[in-house]
Amino acid sequence: FLSDADRIIVPESGQGALGPSLIPVGQAYPDYRSHPRFGRKMEKFLHSLVGFEGRYDYPYIWNTKGETLARFIEETDNGNGWADTRSCWQQNRQIGVNGKARQCGICAACMLRRLSVHAAGQAEPSGTYVWETLGAPTFEAGVSPDFDKAKITEAMEQYAIAGALHIDHLAELPDSQANAPRLKLESFCLSRSLEMHQDIVKQKLERMLARHKQEWENFMASQGPDSFIARWVHEARP
Repeated sequence: FLSDADRIIVPESGQGALGPSLIPVGQAYPDYRSHPRFGRKMEKFLHSLVGFEGRYDYPYIWNTKGETLARFIEETDNGNGWADTRSCWQQNRQIGVNGKARQCGICAACMLRRLSVHAAGQAEPSGTYVWETLGAPTFEAGVSPDFDKAKITEAMEQYAIAGALHIDHLAELPDSQANAPRLKLESFCLSRSLEMHQDIVKQKLERMLARHKQEWENFMASQGPDSFIARWVHEARP
């Protein structure tokens, strides 16, 4: 408003913008914070409040985060700048190692980051995450040897399980006919919010979800069949 901008770019990719509304956590309400439905409501609210004429734009909503990252690397001079970003929401006092900040590596945000880095054909140093090895046979075995094991709480493991299953459930969403009404409703809502034909929205949504599934399966395969992540996923699947 102060800069007289008329375009507000929301750079979130499809998994982050649409996943939290498609796959709610437990009994919680669907999360629409990065969703176009919320953006359109904010446009109306800000227009009524201060006369703001700006529009929210979602240029990467039909791409996975891996595709977005690959495009960033391809189109920027400093293709490695992404490595300095942080995805983890946990505080340093919870996940520091030898007095240095790390990312936990097992929350939903970190799991999506690691999946996307792999999908973009990139790799990160082992010291990036507290949980250095997702291919370990147990949750405890995957942690850095320098991490204080007393900080490995049941709640932390539950966050990790929820993060992995959220991504897996999103990948499996289109495979069940029981989810068809949910995807149809999502396509309808998106078509209204984005002012696009519903059939086009449906095609783009299906493509993004199919790409997400492919990236997730490739990432899971890279961790090996004996990883604790694979065990959680297989135990949760019907």
